[in-house]
Amino acid sequence: MKMKYVCPFCFESHDIGDVEFACESRKICGPVDANGNITNPGQGENDPKLAKYKGVQSYTGPHVFRRMKNNKEQRSRFSMPASATCDWCHRESHKRVCPSCHNDLPSTIDSDEQIIVALIGTRGSGKSTYIGVLIHEMMKRIFRPFDGTFQLYGPEDQTQYRDRFEQNLYIDHRPLDQTQSHLAGNQISENRPILGMLRKQSGGLFKKMQAMTLVFFDSAGEDWDDPETVNVVANYVAHSSGLIFLLDPLANSVIRSQIANDEAIRTSSVAAEGDVSAPTVVLNEVATLIRNANGLRETDTIDIPVAVAFSKLDVLEDNGILPQGSALAKPSPHVLAGKFDDADRKAVDAEMRSLLDTWNQGDFVDSLGQQYSKASCFAFSAMGRAPQQDGTIAPPAPKRIEDAMLWILQENGIL
Repeated sequence: MKMKYVCPFCFESHDIGDVEFACESRKICGPVDANGNITNPGQGENDPKLAKYKGVQSYTGPHVFRRMKNNKEQRSRFSMPASATCDWCHRESHKRVCPSCHNDLPSTIDSDEQIIVALIGTRGSGKSTYIGVLIHEMMKRIFRPFDGTFQLYGPEDQTQYRDRFEQNLYIDHRPLDQTQSHLAGNQISENRPILGMLRKQSGGLFKKMQAMTLVFFDSAGEDWDDPETVNVVANYVAHSSGLIFLLDPLANSVIRSQIANDEAIRTSSVAAEGDVSAPTVVLNEVATLIRNANGLRETDTIDIPVAVAFSKLDVLEDNGILPQGSALAKPSPHVLAGKFDDADRKAVDAEMRSLLDTWNQGDFVDSLGQQYSKASCFAFSAMGRAPQQDGTIAPPAPKRIEDAMLWILQENGIL
């Protein structure tokens, strides 16, 4: 029985019965006078909680209320109410909102499994491009062999994906703009996550349909360079079902010295060593944040699956940096086989750990093993090729982009 839920927007945890409602009859709803008559219908009400989430001074939205009976709040310890009657217009509403931020909660928040994927990485690691291409691939092909489908949750998620990712990558053929920081000065601004629904036929003798909400949050790279900012923007990390830690290999001086073609570096978004926090530093900062949020001791290892994924695999491959017979040079086998191939995962992990040693990042490997009990290394290319000289890009032809996500789902018992 589900006893708690996490808001997929502000990532605050609540008891299952702790929920508010937004009136769905805003055009006729309004405050009531002493005689019980509605005044100023359609004006809505000031919503300071949603204004704070959006990073604006004020925001006018529908009236928000709790389920009441005989002037007393009704709250169950074991279930979430499906509807409530508005105390202004006395019409029923099914629109449940988070008590902390007043964002609309997914309709399945009380029943379906929730998989929050925390995407972490410093500037230049390609987080936004990774999300944009990964979501496209999940909708089109990745889950079909697993008897599953993936679709974006609602109109806001579809609009955000279309305007921010699909229009640029698949229609205009141009790189994505840099993600804006979640913290501007002392003001927190909205950086809305993207929600999607994964539906999958379960295996076994008695098959049944499973549904789960996947939550993707794309934070700006500089949000991970400042320890104080990390504490502001990363509440979702403590509640995540998996971490994908993106690293840009071109930010490593050893790798850069092995690339004869400067064009590969010039056309990539690269933040050189010294300009961003070292990967080990960010890895340890995130571990500290998770421990503090979950009451873990410094000596406790964290059991959230951590996928360390190196971007720009095509550059490593094209410049002969991968070893002879590299597992990374082979196509990803998981989707082709319709099941997760753990032997391939282990081969890729061993190869990447060996490469990290040669790239003078053995401390990162050591810290990864000390901090996290479930960790595996991957590499991918979201675009599959470098941008053109004029700055445009060809349609994405990703390589191994699904590996880290499928492993996290496997570790959560979903595949």
